[in-house]
Amino acid sequence: MKKPILRGYYGGIFFEFVLQDRLADAIIILPGFPSGNDFNELIAFFFERGYHVFVPRYRGSYQSAGIFLSKNPVDDLIYFIDNLDEGSAKNLWDMKKEEFRINKKILLSVNFGGPIALGVAAKSGNVSHVILEAPIWDFKVHNEGGDERDLQNLTEFVRNAYKNCYRFKFKGMTRKLNKFEELNPAYYLPKLSESGIPLLIMHDPNDKIVSIKHTRQKLALLPKATYLEHYLGHKLNRDLLVAYWKEIDKFIKINYLNEEEREKARLRQKEKKKAEKEEKNLKDAFEKAESGDMIEVKVIGSDKSDA
Repeated sequence: MKKPILRGYYGGIFFEFVLQDRLADAIIILPGFPSGNDFNELIAFFFERGYHVFVPRYRGSYQSAGIFLSKNPVDDLIYFIDNLDEGSAKNLWDMKKEEFRINKKILLSVNFGGPIALGVAAKSGNVSHVILEAPIWDFKVHNEGGDERDLQNLTEFVRNAYKNCYRFKFKGMTRKLNKFEELNPAYYLPKLSESGIPLLIMHDPNDKIVSIKHTRQKLALLPKATYLEHYLGHKLNRDLLVAYWKEIDKFIKINYLNEEEREKARLRQKEKKKAEKEEKNLKDAFEKAESGDMIEVKVIGSDKSDA
């Protein structure tokens, strides 16, 4: 990749980004937990295929300000995505404004970032597609059978091994995450089903970190979701993307056309509601006039005659 990866901030949220020289769709990569801090491979992969690429860091992780999970990560990411609509970001290298034009926004994530991406898509309505690798669908039931990665042990490991990378005070990650309503399937599944946002779910049946049983259960509730089963392990990496790019690209493009139709439908619905509201207001005004409940009009000026 010939273009340099740029760095910036929206508020306290740090992000890396690389831009096309034209209007383009944007891939927004949400990290897992814990994640490394090197996303160069994924950034290059999508940039070479014509996308703007943005990689925000969660509050309280790596260069982002604050305490990890001290605030709702869904709201933090919605704030970040809404800022992208402004079409510019300050490059920290030379402090110059970089301008860009985004068409559609596509969320991409893995494990821990899965329900965050789903919560963002359900709450904001400002993304066009969601692509997930081995998502943790529900933190409440994760590892109930003891056959998945233990989040409590993982929390203690990260506390010791990533001291300056993840800054947090809580002891129980699951309890902390369950405080955020948007991460609950009871919140995001109905909204996603209603909105019809295209979902692509990828999962390895042999995954020992996040069991595929949860994905299979949730897919039954999301009949319009696209499912891609593979045998390349748990990670979201270049090998997986290269192996299945034909299917991923097809998912984006087919649903891209569908998204245009959905957008037209949303605009028609919006115009219909506007017309119904105007008609109701007009009807109410006529009913008031017929009942004699007229609006008093006062003429401002002198009470004396001009004659």
